[in-house]
Amino acid sequence: MPRKILTAAAAALIFVSQGCSFLHWGGSASSPAPVPQAEDLFKQGEGALAKGNYDEARQKYTSIRERDPEKSYDALVQVRLGDSYYEEARYSEAEVEYRRFLEMHPHNKAAAYVLYQIGMCSFKQMDAPDRDPSFGVNAMEVFTRLQKEYPNNPYQDEAKEKLRLAKANVAGHELSVGRYYYKNGDYKTAVKRLQAVLDNYRGGSTDPEVLYLLADSQIRNKEYDAAKSTLSILYQDYPNNEYALKAKKKLAGHLSVK
Repeated sequence: MPRKILTAAAAALIFVSQGCSFLHWGGSASSPAPVPQAEDLFKQGEGALAKGNYDEARQKYTSIRERDPEKSYDALVQVRLGDSYYEEARYSEAEVEYRRFLEMHPHNKAAAYVLYQIGMCSFKQMDAPDRDPSFGVNAMEVFTRLQKEYPNNPYQDEAKEKLRLAKANVAGHELSVGRYYYKNGDYKTAVKRLQAVLDNYRGGSTDPEVLYLLADSQIRNKEYDAAKSTLSILYQDYPNNEYALKAKKKLAGHLSVK
C-alpha cells in the first residue's frame, strides 16, 4: 500500500502494538480486546492490501465481523474497505464505503481522514476543463467542509491545495463555456457565464482572460458602465498581464477608461 494511505491512516488512528495489538477507534478504554481470530484476520488483510491483493484483503476484513462480537474492529474494517477500493482506483465504490463509515461512526477519530479521502475520490476523477465539472464541484464541497468541521486536521495543507486545484478545474470549465458563447456571438449569455466565474471562482489563473472576455462582451452589449468596472479590475489586479495590454489596445478606445 502506498505510503500516502499508511501515513494518513496512522494519523487518524490510535495504534496499540504488542499484547492486544489492534487499531482501536472510537471505543472506550475498557472495551474488551477482540478475539485472536479477528486480530489474525486483520493482519492478513493488511498484508493482502499491501501486496495489492484487494479482493483478498476485503474478504479478510469482512470476515472479521463474524469473529468480533464486541465490534472492536468495526470502524477500522469500514475504513479499510474504503481504502482497498481507493487503492484499486475504484473511487465510486470507495466513496460509498467511506460515507457509510461517517454514517455509522460520525464522531470517530478517523472522521477527518475519511472526509479527506471522500474529497480525494472526486478529485481523482476530475477531467479536463471542457468535460463534466461535477467531480471538481464535489471535491470543492468536501474539502471546504473538511476545513470548516476539522480546522486542525493533519490533512489541512493538502486539502487546501486540492481545493485550489479543484476550484481551478471548475473555473476552467466555466470559462470554456463562456468562451464558447463569446466566440459564437451570444454576448448576453457570455456575460452571464463569465460573470459567474468571477463571482464563484475568482482568484485563479484564468481571471485575466475572464475579465477581458467579460469586458468585451459587455461593450458589445452596450453595457458600458459595467465594462468600465470590469476593465478597471483587470488593469488594477493584472497591470502587466497580456490580457490587460490587449484590452488597452483593443477595448479602451470604446470607453473612457485608461
